[in-house]
Amino acid sequence: MGFFIHFNFYYLKHLYALLLMFCISGLSFSQTNFAELIPQVVQDIEKFGNAYIEPASEAAMFNVNSGWYTSAEAKTFPQFEISVLSNVTYVPNSGGDFELDPSAYNSVRFEDGYQPKNVASIFGSDKDLSVFIDYETDEGLQSLEIELPLGVDNGDVNVLPTFFIQGSLGLIKGTEVKFRYSPELAIGDVSTEIVGVALQHEFTSWLKQEDFFVNLSGLVAYSGFKGTYHIEDEEPNNEASIVSDMDAWSFSLIASKNLAKFTFFGGLDYSMATSVSHFQGVYTMPEQGEQFQDVLNQIEIENKDYGFSGSLGLNYQINHIKTQLMLNLQKYSNISIGVGYCSGE
Repeated sequence: MGFFIHFNFYYLKHLYALLLMFCISGLSFSQTNFAELIPQVVQDIEKFGNAYIEPASEAAMFNVNSGWYTSAEAKTFPQFEISVLSNVTYVPNSGGDFELDPSAYNSVRFEDGYQPKNVASIFGSDKDLSVFIDYETDEGLQSLEIELPLGVDNGDVNVLPTFFIQGSLGLIKGTEVKFRYSPELAIGDVSTEIVGVALQHEFTSWLKQEDFFVNLSGLVAYSGFKGTYHIEDEEPNNEASIVSDMDAWSFSLIASKNLAKFTFFGGLDYSMATSVSHFQGVYTMPEQGEQFQDVLNQIEIENKDYGFSGSLGLNYQINHIKTQLMLNLQKYSNISIGVGYCSGE
């Protein structure tokens, strides 16, 4: 998880608490039962974590894949453009539940049994629910109650902002290369980093200018996103974090029309991404629980996402200064705003 947004930290911290409680549930096991439990607990952690984090992973994918183009007309060499951009994704307050079916887990049940229930995702509503972990000890069957992390339906307006520098350079035969970069930026207890590259080609560069009413082009883009979520601990010398790394791709068909100093543009986009979230840092645990130390550090939760979107935008250029505004319509819609310098135009 692009990826990456300050309000996610609180809920990921609760997810960490959930993972830790899963692990601590094995403290009273005999050595043999303890070792046998680890694969089952890890499977449950990965399954719940995948469903819980999924909305944040999907929102990050759409965010980092937005804002790659402002025109279908390709630059010619050596024309270039350098801009400062921000993608701001709106996260709705409502919705965001997913079904937790205890029968699909190894050791999870609700207080009233094994019937499936809707529980909050990271963007979901406030559902005060607990699950129970049953485990065998030398003294018989024991149970541990775990309170599930809540959602973020708190009545506030939530946004996911990213900021980066983006540049483009005209090559030959209607081809343009683009790049974007954001150094590590900290927002509260979350730090993010973005790097990306794209290639755009104008199909109408093959034709005479008078042969077509608008410019048409295609674009392929890659973005690498890293988000680090620093987890607080009562012990001042303890540091722990959840780190999400995302590889995101987008494929776009773009059309634009120049009218005086304005450029109107739009596009159809397909996005796909894979994110991997894992643990880093030092976790202080009781002596028996130290056997979970390596397990926690090696857990990886993988999310795969994809989806279509549509974009509409407007540029205004005076001399060499360009301002741009773009609306991206998708599951987690966003706006892209920016200002830049264009050479030779």
